[in-house]
Amino acid sequence: MTRQEFGSMLEKEGKAVYTFCRQLTGSRDDADELYQETMLIAMEKCNKIDEKGNPKSFLIGIAAKCLKNQRRKYARRQRIAPQDGIDDELYVLNIPDSGLTPEEQYITEELCELVRMEIASLKEKYRLPIYMFYSAEMSVEEIAGALHIPKGTIKSRLYTARTIIKKKLEEYGYER
Repeated sequence: MTRQEFGSMLEKEGKAVYTFCRQLTGSRDDADELYQETMLIAMEKCNKIDEKGNPKSFLIGIAAKCLKNQRRKYARRQRIAPQDGIDDELYVLNIPDSGLTPEEQYITEELCELVRMEIASLKEKYRLPIYMFYSAEMSVEEIAGALHIPKGTIKSRLYTARTIIKKKLEEYGYER
């Protein structure tokens, strides 16, 4: 893949990859850093990107690996020299106006915030497939390819994550 082809692919898939990074990190600054690191690595490996395949899953796979590496480095640094009091800004979900009453709008926003919180509290092995499936709109096959995990494992993790979130929401009093 040439630099020009890489640029056009980036225009097409860049927003989805950035949204995925933002979902994973929950912070604009961290998402920017993760996105830049992902694109640097992708640029280095641009000859491995199959333009006819699914370049979005390739880029999201790189982002997921970069995040794992960042977390390992952070954990290692915390063992050596712990840092307390570092807070990330929360990712605010904007819900478009759908003609709901203010009360219904508030309940919908509250439910979305609870779902976001519960997803963020999941173990990483469940959180990544959820973000990839719903935020990046990747298929199970694409997620499996990006994470180098069998399709059955992805399906199982998605089911488990949905079940955990459903139970938590029922504890809050939401039923469907």
